[in-house]
Amino acid sequence: MIEKAIEHFGGSRATLCDAIGMTPQFLSQVCRGKRPLPPRFAVLIEQKTFGRVKAADLLPGVFSPSDHKQSTATGAADSSVPQP
Repeated sequence: MIEKAIEHFGGSRATLCDAIGMTPQFLSQVCRGKRPLPPRFAVLIEQKTFGRVKAADLLPGVFSPSDHKQSTATGAADSSVPQP
């Protein structure tokens, strides 16, 4: 799925790296399966691709599709916390 993020940046790994603050060496290791993609980069990729590549698609074991909806809902206060 990281390939979809690379495609979003015109097929340029360097441009993706610049956009999210990742080194090209680290991205290479992620692409080859040598290193896992850290969750913070999955979130950055979702932001920098304007949601075209979802963090939940990059790391389904960490994020679920409902995470995004919950965090962007209006009045995103936790409903289990009493409001004053």
